[in-house]
Amino acid sequence: MDVKALWTTRDVALSVHRGFRVIGLFTHGFLAGYAVWNIIVIYILAGNQLSTLSNLLQQYKALAYPAQSFLYLLLALSTVSAFDRIDLAKASVAVRGFLTLDPAAIASFLYFVALILSLSQQMTSDRINLYTPPSENGSLWTAGAEEQILQPWIVVNLVVALLVGLSWLFLSYRPELDHSEELMFHAEVEEFPELDKSLNVQS
Repeated sequence: MDVKALWTTRDVALSVHRGFRVIGLFTHGFLAGYAVWNIIVIYILAGNQLSTLSNLLQQYKALAYPAQSFLYLLLALSTVSAFDRIDLAKASVAVRGFLTLDPAAIASFLYFVALILSLSQQMTSDRINLYTPPSENGSLWTAGAEEQILQPWIVVNLVVALLVGLSWLFLSYRPELDHSEELMFHAEVEEFPELDKSLNVQS
């Protein structure tokens, strides 16, 4: 029986890891485009110098909850995928990556910041989703408070779009960079050196 034909647990782990990396690359690009589309829609509906915020609330309220939830889902997947490249199991390697401005480490940090910022505005997104004119009874909005509430939300969405765009650029610069796989592969070589030698002698 050919020993190389047998799949070990490590082989399965590496295959799953590589498959998730491919999915992650697609998610990074899709997230960057989606975030840009989202902020463009927001600024178009908000008008020049945020002059038509009432129009933004009326038109975007149907999109607020699904759009922001989908953005959060993509951010979560991209953050996990990015952190999966820097091997957090070894803190020294991860810290060295941040200090040496490693693209994967920088992208991981930017995605994490974008994720936190997105979560910080989730309450505002829920409030937009429940928007009713201030003149109606039970409305969560008061007249004249739209700009005070929406301006930070718009700015955060803009910052998130910039962060995910930069993260995607960093990862696209070296898409094959994956410290987790490197360490897993080296560990496999170091774990079975004698087995490799015996196989070479038999062949």
